[in-house]
Amino acid sequence: MVVMVVLLLAIGLVGTVGYYGNLGHSVHLPVGLTVVALTLLSAWSATQINPKRPWARPLHVGTNITLLLGFIAVSLTGWSVVQKYLP
Repeated sequence: MVVMVVLLLAIGLVGTVGYYGNLGHSVHLPVGLTVVALTLLSAWSATQINPKRPWARPLHVGTNITLLLGFIAVSLTGWSVVQKYLP
C-alpha cells in the first residue's frame, strides 16, 4: 500500500506540473499529502505492535480510521481535479 500511495503521489505531481506548470491548484494537494503521511504513519506503527509497546496498536487502529476518511477526501477532491483535465 505504501508503494501504491507514493506512486500515485509521484504520478499526480508529475501530471500536475506537466499540465499546469506548477502545483497548488486545488485542495487535493494538501489532502493527498496528508494521506501519504497517514499511510507512512500506519505502516510504521504496524511494525511497532508488540506486547512491550501497548501504545502501538491503538495508534495503528486510530491512524487507519483517519486514513479511511483521508481516502474518501482524496477521492472526492481527486474527482474534481480529473474533471479539469477532461475537455
